[in-house]
Amino acid sequence: MTREEIRNHYRALRKELTPEQCIYYSQQIANNFLRNWRFTDKLIHCFLPIHRLMEVDTIPLIKRLRLKNQVCIPVSNFDKNNMTHKILDEHTQFQDNAYGIAEPQTGKDVDVKEIQVVIVPLLAVDQHGNRLGYGKGFYDRFLAECSPETIFIGFTMFDIHDDLTEIDEFDIPLHFVVTPKGILQTTAEQPISNG
Repeated sequence: MTREEIRNHYRALRKELTPEQCIYYSQQIANNFLRNWRFTDKLIHCFLPIHRLMEVDTIPLIKRLRLKNQVCIPVSNFDKNNMTHKILDEHTQFQDNAYGIAEPQTGKDVDVKEIQVVIVPLLAVDQHGNRLGYGKGFYDRFLAECSPETIFIGFTMFDIHDDLTEIDEFDIPLHFVVTPKGILQTTAEQPISNG
């Protein structure tokens, strides 16, 4: 399958999910994440879900992570196809962008090099950590700017895909993938520390 065919396949799988299934799978992913990692005093980047696209609901996990860590959220610039990042706090105000994605309008801007963990959305991923997103390259550009020590963790409600083809030099592999069934450590080169 081509990359676009794979995208369409996983979009179709998401459309078949009921809201109850989406909630259940999201809970299992969050539980698996929290069982494996007990991050403290980290700066963690996490996406907010696009509910209409049945993305993994990260909101309960973000609330848990904020008890012992700082969490930052992306703000998309669709003119430049890149993102900035703001610290989430109790005063953060949100507004939906043109695509219906909630984004922080207030908060401290984050230096990408200071981010220690990135939780990444995706449509498909293989055992090597190669991910397939929506095709705009937002996360590939962002991950390329991160420190070499930053840990990249993908979230998916589905099984790992067979090897993705058409990988190019701009594709940044993930170090771990969390599914409702468990956690995969990929074959991507690991950062020096994952604690």
